[in-house]
Amino acid sequence: MTSLDHDIWWKAVPCHFVWDLETAVTWDIKGILNKLDSKLETLKELESTESACDLLLFRGYIEVSKFDGVQSDPQKADEFFQKAENEAMKITNDHERKACIIVAAANRLWILETTQADKTATSERRKELLRVLEHNWKDYPNDVQQNEVRAYIHAIAAFALSNLGPNKYEESKTRYKQAIESVGSDMVKSSWYHALGMMTGRQVRRLGVTDGPYQGADEEIQYFERALEIDPANDSARCDLANVLGRDSTQVGRAKDLMQEVRDTTCENIIKKAKFYRRMRDNRSALRILKMGEDMQSPRSELFYQFALNYKDFAKNRRTAKENMRLEMEYLDKCLQLEPKHSQALLDKAFSFSRQHMYDRAGEMYRFVIEEFPSPNDRVNSLYKYAGFLSFANNKRMNGDAAKAYEDAVDIAISIVSNGGGAGNGGDWVQRGLLPKSKEQLTKYYQGSANGSVKLRELNEKLSKIGC
Repeated sequence: MTSLDHDIWWKAVPCHFVWDLETAVTWDIKGILNKLDSKLETLKELESTESACDLLLFRGYIEVSKFDGVQSDPQKADEFFQKAENEAMKITNDHERKACIIVAAANRLWILETTQADKTATSERRKELLRVLEHNWKDYPNDVQQNEVRAYIHAIAAFALSNLGPNKYEESKTRYKQAIESVGSDMVKSSWYHALGMMTGRQVRRLGVTDGPYQGADEEIQYFERALEIDPANDSARCDLANVLGRDSTQVGRAKDLMQEVRDTTCENIIKKAKFYRRMRDNRSALRILKMGEDMQSPRSELFYQFALNYKDFAKNRRTAKENMRLEMEYLDKCLQLEPKHSQALLDKAFSFSRQHMYDRAGEMYRFVIEEFPSPNDRVNSLYKYAGFLSFANNKRMNGDAAKAYEDAVDIAISIVSNGGGAGNGGDWVQRGLLPKSKEQLTKYYQGSANGSVKLRELNEKLSKIGC
């Protein structure tokens, strides 16, 4: 084929349409959009040296994606792509600018290909976009320069993947590392190292680590420090570094100093600062900081969830429990209004129902979360909390339903740890997490039940294989 109008080579150009972004995503797309739009709202207030092209390109793609709940809007998608191209014109690095233009043009061609019924009517538009790709993608003087452009395209893909939940983290990390390895050290972006640090930490902490130092923290810290070396104005990375250091009692002073340097200009930073002070058991400072974000134009769902957690802490005081439980529920509802499938908010709401002796509503919500979030890690967490609820609702006595929930949680957890999951080779999860606690509850139940000795022996044999 010689006519640009009939060329199909462009379908091999890397862009959001060929990165298989929709599969294995467990996060609610409404929550993802809330997070991205909140970040876009505060872009003008940021003093970062980096562009927002990767965010704008991903935001545009979502408008025409196949994520559940998305109503295709090609016009809105094109507006985001145009903003990305305008942003690209401000970039001084030729390779980074070309990467953004290439992905935007390829995305637009895919939209024309998949949403326009009348191909003739869009012929001139297609020719124009193909010429853009010809100039920026095909006509390259040497492989080295094209590899550098590919590095920035890897980073664009990595950004999208990093915002789609834990099942995408490993692929995102691989792409960020490929980007870092493909360009000179003077061209590496602070956000790449920052993202690597965030995903490294999330992969560990979501598997059972709550407080204290943990294996993997050193790698995470190194990524954040490198991000700050490249861009000292990266307050988000400074927040994350402080939060990791704050888990180590010997580094709390340094962590507090870092957090004092962070400006309260974005919802993201406000949330991270509030998490830090809550971990320091300074709930009043956490709430004071959160209130700064409540009046923002697009507050994140996570902001309201952090409000709820702090009021949940205050509700432990019997004298003020009723009012603080009311406030906790109010902010959980605000969170869920923005992100209906915020799994932790749903579980906390179920727990709040149980504390108010609304057992039917609590049980219904626990079961909803178990069914709605089928990934192994989510299901372990949901089953474990559901088992605790069933015992609590039964006058704090184990019954068959609670035992079954504990057994299911244990089996899934053992499978995860046996296959390489779990924090620190399963160490924190096995030693301090839900496995020993489930074992304790099941041991008590088996000791008073028929065939309990057999079940107890089977349980101990299974747990011993992973050192529990």
